Amino acid sequence: MREGDDLFFAPGVRFSDVDLLGPRLAEHYRARIYGFNLDPARLCIHHGYAFAAGLLLVSTIDFMAGLHHSAEALDGREVGDDFRRFARQKLRSFASDDLARRLYSHFRNGLSHEARMKNGGEFSFNWRQTVRQLGGRLCINPANLLEEVEEALERQLAELSENNAMRAQAAERLRTLFAREFGIIERGRRAV
Repeated sequence: MREGDDLFFAPGVRFSDVDLLGPRLAEHYRARIYGFNLDPARLCIHHGYAFAAGLLLVSTIDFMAGLHHSAEALDGREVGDDFRRFARQKLRSFASDDLARRLYSHFRNGLSHEARMKNGGEFSFNWRQTVRQLGGRLCINPANLLEEVEEALERQLAELSENNAMRAQAAERLRTLFAREFGIIERGRRAV
């Protein structure tokens, strides 16, 4: 995000200020996830926009999964493995292989590639549980999913704060993902 001459990693955090090697990385990562994803998702939920909230949450899960599993060897991994494993391990309502797979293929892929959920999937506030299966369709309550994503984020932040090796791996992943943005800052040039 750009404001004037400054390029921001998160609201209030310029790319030039990101503490890639220090203990403030978790704080900066938290500011990004909440500022660009979770706070807007909460606003969408508050105003009844289930689809928009769900879209933000699924993209957040995708980003968090990539950062969480960034250090693992790529040998033998398939596209989507990180997302599915993160969902199974970090989101209590998606602990089964089937639900994690369907969250990835029906929601993540559908939303990312076609701006829709596949196989009749839906977001709705009409029930209390996070996940409901209706006639073979997967239905997700984004308000409850937000809570689960926040819980997963808090655990991830604790790991980033306490584990130097994980923090270094996450920093390298962020450097890779945002190579152009960090490169622009490091070279002292503005983005075009």
